[in-house]
Amino acid sequence: MFCLGILRILLLCVARIGAFTHQAPECFPAGHRTLRNSYRSVDFDSTEIQNTAIQDLICDHSLLPGWYRFRINNKLAEMPTSCVEMNRCGTQAPVWLSLKDTSLPRTGEVRQLSACATWQFYHGSTKDCCLFRIPITVRNCGNFLVYYLQPTQGCMGYCAQVVTDLGARPCPPGEVEVSGRCKAALPSLASRPVITPELIGHSVHLKCSFVPPPWSQTLGFQVVWARHIGHSMKAEIRQESTLKPFSLVEMDGVHFRLGEKFSCSVSTFTVNSSHGKSAPKESESFYAGLKFSPESLHIAENGEEHEVIVHSSVPIPCFSSDLGQPCGVSLGLSTNDPDSLGHEASNVVLSVCQVEVKPNACNSGSCGETRFRVTAVSDFTRDGNRPSLIGAVPGSTAPRLWRNYKPTPLKVMVQDVPTSICYSLTDPHIITLDGRRYENHQTGTFVLYQSLGREFEVHTRQWDCSSRHYSVACNCGFAAREGNEVAIFDMCSGRPQETRPKLTLKNLGDHEGSRVRVLESQQGKKVTLMFPSGAFVRADVADWGMSLSIRAPSIDFSNTRGLCGTFDRNSNNDFYSPAGFSYSFDHVHQFIEDWRISPGESLFDRTPPGTEEVVRRPFCRCQAGYRSTQDFVGDTRNNPSTHSDVCVSYDNVDVTSVFPSMDTTLEYIKSVEIDERFLNMSVFKGRPKDDLLSSDRPKRQHFEFQPVFMSLNQADLEGFNYFFPEDHLAEARPEVQLSWPTPSGLTLTKALEVCQMSLVNSTVGTVCGNLLGRRLNEAVDLCILDLQLKDDLSWDEALLPFLENDCERWLLENRSRRDSEMVGWPRASGEVVTALRCPNFCSGKGECTDWGCECFPNYSFHDCSIAISQPVEITDLENSGLCDIRSFDCRSVRVFGLGFIESPDLSCHATRLKYINKVWQPGEQQRTTATFLSSKALDCTIPSLSNAAVKEEFTMDDKPYARWEVKVTNDGLRYSQAKVLTIYDGVCQVCDASRSGLCKLKEQTCNIDSMCFAAGDSNPSSPCLLCDPNLSRFSWSVNQVNEPPTFHLPQGELQTFSGENFVFQFAASDVEGSALLFQLEDGPAGAVLSPAGLLIWRVPLVLEEEEERLLESQSFRFTVSDECNAHSSVTVEVSILPCGCRRGGTCVTDVNFSTGSGKYLCVCPEGAKGELCDEDEDGCLSSPCSAGECVTSASGFRCRCPAGLKGLTCQEDINECENRGCFPGSWCINSFGSYSCGPCPRGMLGNGTTCTAAVPSTPATRITPDVQPQPQKTNKSDKTRVELRHKASASAWRWTQELTSVAVDVGPGSQFNVSLRKPSETGNQSKTMTGTTAALELERTRVAPGINVSATCASRPCFPGVQCINRRPPYVGYVCGRCPPGLYGNGRFCVKNMKEATAHLQQQTVMKLGRSTQGNKASQLHLPHLSSRREIKLLSSPVTRGNHAHRLAAVTSRGGRYWTKFGEVLSDKVTPLKQTLTKSKPWTFPLPSVLSHSLFESSGDAEADAHRPKSWVQSRTTAGGHVRTCADRPCFPGVQCEPAMDEGFHCGKCPPGYTGDGQTCRAVCRHRCGRNMECAAPNTCRCKPGYTGSNCHSAICDPDCVNGGLCIAPDVCQCPRGYHGETCQQALCRSPCENGGTCVGLQTCSCPYGFVGPRCETMVCSHHCNNGGQCVSPDQCVCPPGWSGPSCENALCSPVCLNGALCVRPNICECLQGFYGAQCQNAVCGPPCKNGGQCMRNNVCLCLQGYTGRRCEKSVCKLVCLNNGRCVGPDVCDCPSGWQGDRCEKPSCLQKCLNGGECVSPNTCHCSPGWQGAQCQIPQCEQQCVGGSRCIRPNVCACRRGSAGSVCSGRLPIARG
Repeated sequence: MFCLGILRILLLCVARIGAFTHQAPECFPAGHRTLRNSYRSVDFDSTEIQNTAIQDLICDHSLLPGWYRFRINNKLAEMPTSCVEMNRCGTQAPVWLSLKDTSLPRTGEVRQLSACATWQFYHGSTKDCCLFRIPITVRNCGNFLVYYLQPTQGCMGYCAQVVTDLGARPCPPGEVEVSGRCKAALPSLASRPVITPELIGHSVHLKCSFVPPPWSQTLGFQVVWARHIGHSMKAEIRQESTLKPFSLVEMDGVHFRLGEKFSCSVSTFTVNSSHGKSAPKESESFYAGLKFSPESLHIAENGEEHEVIVHSSVPIPCFSSDLGQPCGVSLGLSTNDPDSLGHEASNVVLSVCQVEVKPNACNSGSCGETRFRVTAVSDFTRDGNRPSLIGAVPGSTAPRLWRNYKPTPLKVMVQDVPTSICYSLTDPHIITLDGRRYENHQTGTFVLYQSLGREFEVHTRQWDCSSRHYSVACNCGFAAREGNEVAIFDMCSGRPQETRPKLTLKNLGDHEGSRVRVLESQQGKKVTLMFPSGAFVRADVADWGMSLSIRAPSIDFSNTRGLCGTFDRNSNNDFYSPAGFSYSFDHVHQFIEDWRISPGESLFDRTPPGTEEVVRRPFCRCQAGYRSTQDFVGDTRNNPSTHSDVCVSYDNVDVTSVFPSMDTTLEYIKSVEIDERFLNMSVFKGRPKDDLLSSDRPKRQHFEFQPVFMSLNQADLEGFNYFFPEDHLAEARPEVQLSWPTPSGLTLTKALEVCQMSLVNSTVGTVCGNLLGRRLNEAVDLCILDLQLKDDLSWDEALLPFLENDCERWLLENRSRRDSEMVGWPRASGEVVTALRCPNFCSGKGECTDWGCECFPNYSFHDCSIAISQPVEITDLENSGLCDIRSFDCRSVRVFGLGFIESPDLSCHATRLKYINKVWQPGEQQRTTATFLSSKALDCTIPSLSNAAVKEEFTMDDKPYARWEVKVTNDGLRYSQAKVLTIYDGVCQVCDASRSGLCKLKEQTCNIDSMCFAAGDSNPSSPCLLCDPNLSRFSWSVNQVNEPPTFHLPQGELQTFSGENFVFQFAASDVEGSALLFQLEDGPAGAVLSPAGLLIWRVPLVLEEEEERLLESQSFRFTVSDECNAHSSVTVEVSILPCGCRRGGTCVTDVNFSTGSGKYLCVCPEGAKGELCDEDEDGCLSSPCSAGECVTSASGFRCRCPAGLKGLTCQEDINECENRGCFPGSWCINSFGSYSCGPCPRGMLGNGTTCTAAVPSTPATRITPDVQPQPQKTNKSDKTRVELRHKASASAWRWTQELTSVAVDVGPGSQFNVSLRKPSETGNQSKTMTGTTAALELERTRVAPGINVSATCASRPCFPGVQCINRRPPYVGYVCGRCPPGLYGNGRFCVKNMKEATAHLQQQTVMKLGRSTQGNKASQLHLPHLSSRREIKLLSSPVTRGNHAHRLAAVTSRGGRYWTKFGEVLSDKVTPLKQTLTKSKPWTFPLPSVLSHSLFESSGDAEADAHRPKSWVQSRTTAGGHVRTCADRPCFPGVQCEPAMDEGFHCGKCPPGYTGDGQTCRAVCRHRCGRNMECAAPNTCRCKPGYTGSNCHSAICDPDCVNGGLCIAPDVCQCPRGYHGETCQQALCRSPCENGGTCVGLQTCSCPYGFVGPRCETMVCSHHCNNGGQCVSPDQCVCPPGWSGPSCENALCSPVCLNGALCVRPNICECLQGFYGAQCQNAVCGPPCKNGGQCMRNNVCLCLQGYTGRRCEKSVCKLVCLNNGRCVGPDVCDCPSGWQGDRCEKPSCLQKCLNGGECVSPNTCHCSPGWQGAQCQIPQCEQQCVGGSRCIRPNVCACRRGSAGSVCSGRLPIARG
């Protein structure tokens, strides 16, 4: 027993251990914690501790997440599952476990449940047991439960309840206890519910749909709606029970709001049962509102655009327009940078700021959407990767549900991409994009910057900028291109110190305007060209040139080449050649040479072709209060609208700048003419009125100097084609070898002192010093290098703009840092901005504003540093005041001096000097325009003399042409001293700068009519007269040496051919430029030579047999004479070729070859083709004969026409009616190719062609026609046969025996051939007759006269109350609608009994089809009741003119469709056919309209309701033997029917306005209806079918006649010549002959003289029109602009090409070697002329005074004149102002330097220590003098009385007494 007990205990332990091994870790003691606080009991009242120890309240907001179990007083406890009252469980808001829609887990299971917190907002309000929901995970560990608890949101506490208090656990919902176990009582849903949005009316609803499970009893469903709070909490909103498989809730904006997630859970229950409910099934969460796609965005500052889609997950109501609300939701978009302090640029921009969410069908979670684009802002700021938010807010017009809705914004992370700036400074020093520095002392044109990823490059030109000792280069201009935008900023065409740059903007695309912004700062000293990508090129302009700054946008990162290096933040790989070869720093010279641009290949000289225009999308910041600042002036092509909702800005690029600037873009892109000040210049307007001032030569090669950056159009640019000699150097300049001290004695120490004083101690250096860091030291190093290179202290401030630009760059790149670290700045940023806006703080002579310095009166310049009142000094005039009017434009003169200020009052004063009594006396004074160039140079305009004054005062003697005194003023009050300008005629006079002002006359000149001419000059009006001083100095002499004209031989041999109209233009030229005259001396008969040299000769036409006797060539002898009777004789041979065209072909000139080539083309006759007309052409290939038969013949083809047609192509109709084709009395209708006859006259029978008198018929076994029918014009071989089997009554058909069949043969002429067969003893006998005859035989009646052919609704044919509809043309008749409700019939006849209606309709049928003899069901075909001859005519009308008719099989009626045995539909509705149809249309058997009648709808035509003849009244039986009575309604509608005595009927009188027998009535019109009209109703006429118009005179053709055809009868077209066909749709010539040609055969046009081609479309000129000329007549070419001559072979250049150049293309001259320019007006000297020498012609220089040599390279001074001094005599230097000495090596100061100061440069004093000021006149005291004392000597203060001491700080004792 003991052993058994031990074994049992062991087994229990093992079992328990095994059970633990299967439990979850949280069930073990170490897997959970225990909450033991007894306050958590549901029985504990918390109000006690709230009043005594509130700190003891249970608050689980700091509870650590984890697994817990509860114990109360060491008893097992669990969370309560029912609502707990407030102030229980030791807290204010107790938390209990909600088992709604679910149950506790079973043993070993885990379940996700929700805990609820009970709360009441205030006393008296409703308690909410589940105001907050907290997700809890519960695991059943068997004996206890563990809970995974989370911290609460506030001061809440989890409740507990002792397990013994709970009692036995009930089964979960939906389960019942069976034998102690819980089992499912009800089925739960098989699948999860689904939430979908729906729009009901204008309200949005959410629908929870589910599939009910199968169950034997009726199930109900409990649906609980919940709102999701956070990621794991839910709050119950609504609960409802329903029997439907769905639940609908309205989104009311209160409980169901946009922007929230919802879910529904569904459990089942049995209706009328208390067994509980099933376990619930919960749906997926549904988000109601707007969603962004993608949900988040990562972009970079690289210019890429990204599309964002906004989806609406709920439908959008669409209100009607009457309510004034749109269909959709308007969203206002906005951007927000959460980490921004509001100072820097926006991070992202949007393509629109307002979008409209348009509704659409809900699909894939989207019920509406809209799109917009977003891109990152290229802000040039080092702000790192920054997030941005894009918000969307519904507008005020949105539906009520949307108005307070704020969707979750879209988060956009923007990646920062580096940007940089490349510098090219002063001489120049280049700092690459990666910070590498090197020197480029070469001159020429270079690629400074080039982007590899887009179309952007910058070219720069460097000139020699006048160093005293070394070869130094400086930037003089740049040209930049981005896309199709080209900007050129250039001053290289002038001279240093004398030139202002010009700005030119070009657009290579098709639109005007420019996207480049021009920003000018500091009065034009700082010019920035801003490109759309954000890149800019900034030029800091000085007198010596400019410094450049190029900003690289982020889009060019790792994509640049050129002198600016490779932008990749690696300075070691900046030197790459264009081919990709890398250089080391030791080979930087070769690197520079690789990027040199060849002459004429840069953007300065060549305009590149445009590229495809890329539409630039606008982007806006979309921020509150934002106003765009990015609209480019003049660029309206990308601004689609100016509406407020449309974004028209370009904020995707931040162009923020600290420098105040003026946007002057509009001045350079507007299309305006050049300013009036320049209209008299020859380069713009040709020769002026003043003959002596209007020579065709440029102004000293410096005509391009204009006011500040003047805009020029394309025509002007061609005139500014200057020669840049630095591009033509034979070899690169040697490297500079520098040493200290400089040749002038400047030492390194002195240079360092000067540079530190100018840069470090400057305003920008002081304020931005700590920000610039090493850049400031680098600027000092570059300044020292500049002073060493130039040996000129005036360059000390040349790098100040570099410091300003780099300081601004630092500010913009560190905006984010500046905002966050403002306190840590060494100086406030406001001081930095002020220093950049107002240089030097306005020098203390102005006020600093947001737009820069506002100077005080009498001060000027951008920093207010210049006093306008300071004196102006003129040092010299250009060329020492001498101007030759034959060589230069003397309308302006360059003035050199000191102190010129660009002020509004800057002007020149010119005083005319007159030579009176051998003294120059001042005359009139004029104020003229002064063009500011620099502080040392300007251009003064010189007044022009009138022609009258010239003729009155000027004679060719020792007096010059004119003499002026020139003065300059800055303010209009103070003038400089005067300098004299002497204007003379260099042809006859030699002048110098002497005081006398007189000139000397040259020898070998002529003075004719007060004009001066050099020996050999020709008379302007006659080249035969010239100036010969040896013969006469005062009159013209005859030219004794006149060269005869020169004849230009044709290129190649001249040839012509037999029969050609030979035209050729001869050319000649005359050396003297005289007009030429051509005269024909000898030639063939008929040849004519015009005075201008145009030869016209009609070559004789020779037959083939005469070709052997044809001359091989023909000679022409003529003379060419000039105006001076000099002539040349010329003989020209022209070879004659035979015409090789065969078979009668004609030769015409081939215009694809030049005239005189002898090339020809063959025009072949009919039937021939090929290059030489030696091939036969089959004329029948194109089927020209239409309906006829085509037969090939030797001449092409001929047509065999069928009967009824005639003509060359069987297109002419024969009118048979003119030849009496019908029986007399029968009307005849002619149609194209056929005709038809009307019925025979009354009392006669026949087909209308042949009629005989009617004979009473007797019973017989056959039908014999009264007459033999005439055959119609149809093709007898092809017929369509219809077999009709029926029975006929003898009384109706006059037959005595039964007919077995009726065969109807329908031919193409639509003539019925009816074969009637009957059985007989010997066999079937048949008789064939025409349809008309058969119908007449069957009718057995006389035709009543006056048939109404157009019954319409006017006759009221339908049953009362039934709608009547007239049929549309070309059909006639009417259609009756359905009978009224309760009646049956066809609309005309309506009765209450359906059987009676059916019987009546059957009586309307003429025939019935019987059954076949085999017993099978035969097809039934109801033929119409032929009531009149009009109906018979319709059956016999022609149908088609095709060559083949169609054979119809037995026709079966199936529901109104008619089918052949092959299943082919013949017709749905059978309608009357037209008289004329095209042959291509399918043929349809014209079954009468009665066949289409249905039971309840009928149609009628004109004949159906016409009057019937009296014989019909006498007839008492129908075709089937039925006796007709009034019940059959036989009378006309509205006519009373009376029964007759013999079981017949009698009809009363016709209604008023009608006439007839009562059974048939026709309308009566009082007045006779006109032509083509008929009486349709009483006194109512209408057009007959086929006619229209007010008087029915216009025939209707359907389809319309084309190609000019006229509709002359219904469906009959009269075609013009050359066309045929029923609608004139076919042409004898498919394409009409042009230019007066005539169509003479198939595809053959006969062309008039001067035109060739298949359609005569090609005009043939007798001579070839070259260069795009157009041949407008056989002997005339219209030349395009720029070409002239009979054959447009001569180019025109205006102005003419000079110096022997040839005009090769319009306005393009081909210069001879040694000349260049648009008109080859400029000579080229290589190497160029030195020392100011002017290149006069090829390698010939005109040297200035003081220089000699072939290139003016030798000075007559042994020592070189320095500092721009000029050698004016042997060892005599003319020094500029500010310099003196034998070599101009000593500086001079106008005001003497005081107190030991040294004059170190012009007007610049270097003061001794202790002195300062311009003249060193101001003493300096290191310590400030106080007490009102002043500094009188260095460190010496003059004290006031009572003060003493070195700084007057002490007080003297006061004497008493």
